[in-house]
Amino acid sequence: MSDKNHSKNNEKNQEKPQEKSQEKPKEKDVKEDVVILSKADYESLKVKADERDAFYDKYVRAHAEFENVRKRLEKDKNDFVKYANEGMITEFLPIIDNLEIAEKHIKEAKDFGAVTKGVDMIQVQIQAFLKDIGLERMKTVGEKFDPHVHEAVETEESKDKDDGLISAELKPGYKLNGRLLRPAMVKIVKKV
Repeated sequence: MSDKNHSKNNEKNQEKPQEKSQEKPKEKDVKEDVVILSKADYESLKVKADERDAFYDKYVRAHAEFENVRKRLEKDKNDFVKYANEGMITEFLPIIDNLEIAEKHIKEAKDFGAVTKGVDMIQVQIQAFLKDIGLERMKTVGEKFDPHVHEAVETEESKDKDDGLISAELKPGYKLNGRLLRPAMVKIVKKV
């Protein structure tokens, strides 16, 4: 073979593979992607797809309703917290009124005994109000020191008093409905 013939054959051989890659896929390859169903199977699948769509729609609606309820409950909770003390404040207003009256009388007062009596009456009114809402002032003086409800800030030495006895209250302690709200600051006895 001559070099001309040999080079022509090489060119033809090189062109053929390129032509093969550009050919259309055979029918066999296309048929692998096609699924053939009977009409009954197709109808059954269509019914299931419709059911799926209906369930999805119900899910989306239920989720939206849930979110609306959650937002409404959050708003109600915030409103409750915001206005929960309304009744208590309404009951406290007469005490504030009496304090303002007492303040006016103190500025004009010539009889300080009457002013003292008026302030004492307001103090009794405040204590009654606090008791009604569940706030209780703890007893301290003469009681045994309890580190769960008392805070010892001072000690005093004594020969005739029991060790750990509370001799003075420096700041009162309070319980709200039986639970400690603030410990009492007290002076306790240390026996020598």
